[in-house]
Amino acid sequence: MMLAVRSRRRALTGGQVIALLATVLAACSGHRAAPATTAGYPAAYAVVYRDVVNGISHTEVLEVHRPFDGFDLSYSFLEPTYSMAPSGGWVSTPTGLYDVTQSGPRLVGGHQPGPPSGDEYVGSELADLVGRGLALDLNSSRRIAGRQCAVYRFASPPSGPIAAVSSRAKDHDDLCIDATGLVLGETWTYHAKVVERRTASLVAVGTDAIAHANLPNPPSTAHAKPASAAAPSVTSVDAPVTPVAAPTVPTGYQVALQPQLFRLPNPDNPSTVAARSVVWSYRNAAGRIITVEVGAEAGGKLPWSVNDTVTRPLSLPSLGTATSALRSDGPEIRVVLRGGGWVRVRGTVPLTTLIAYSRQLRLR
Repeated sequence: MMLAVRSRRRALTGGQVIALLATVLAACSGHRAAPATTAGYPAAYAVVYRDVVNGISHTEVLEVHRPFDGFDLSYSFLEPTYSMAPSGGWVSTPTGLYDVTQSGPRLVGGHQPGPPSGDEYVGSELADLVGRGLALDLNSSRRIAGRQCAVYRFASPPSGPIAAVSSRAKDHDDLCIDATGLVLGETWTYHAKVVERRTASLVAVGTDAIAHANLPNPPSTAHAKPASAAAPSVTSVDAPVTPVAAPTVPTGYQVALQPQLFRLPNPDNPSTVAARSVVWSYRNAAGRIITVEVGAEAGGKLPWSVNDTVTRPLSLPSLGTATSALRSDGPEIRVVLRGGGWVRVRGTVPLTTLIAYSRQLRLR
């Protein structure tokens, strides 16, 4: 039952599986919590949740070491012994996503460098999300696991591009977000019925706090095999040639990974390529990232849908017309290149920062 519900939270967009950090609303107390700020963005954190899906309780453990690494594991017991195998979950590395079952991890496929499965950035986008009609401030707060959080309503569990929300919709997802951007609680209403409630019972922020929290170690992915021949792959490349000149390193950042070549095989004929892109990635000391991806897809397709979220137009000096979009893993700048191909600029940074950096990109 749990995996059936959780599967609706996962989305494969351009080969990258984006997963949801979701939690549940709990009893309310205290003053109105301040909106999340960018200053408190934690470089590492762990959260343990009590997860109730259609009346069945589980435990979930999420641990994230930004920018790229993390795991999100589920246990069938409320007080599990972490030496036992998890009943399900995910493990993320900088370029790989692994599906975890009781028999061990399996490689779903390579993915473009980005936030790990289960990590979220919506807390630092709240002003923009509300302004675009993608979230509603419910003007209420909770105190969960000793931390104050504010409640915001979304159309559905945020995963990838965030859809517009209506105050009259019967289906919705209410997230309680603290001032550091962590999601502490969630109530997911689907077809007018609450299908999942999740509540944080423990929050550890920082590597020292995580080390003292007595949490499980993720299963080793060293010998995990791909799920299929059509699984996407990611490999390092030297001096890639694309329609866009190699980006400059953002001020205050350093190169996170060597440029990565992403390949998505055609599922009907894995020997051919359905999509290909090159990704440059940069990180700062706080674990924030900015990535630049330049790619092309068979038939001139794009890795995003025109109507997947509320976008806003902008103009970039060299690349031309672009749009900005808001996602669960941070803002995104989208560009359709003249003559074919596309560019995506993403980051766990404010949208204004991402736009300013995108203006520095140049065609080759």
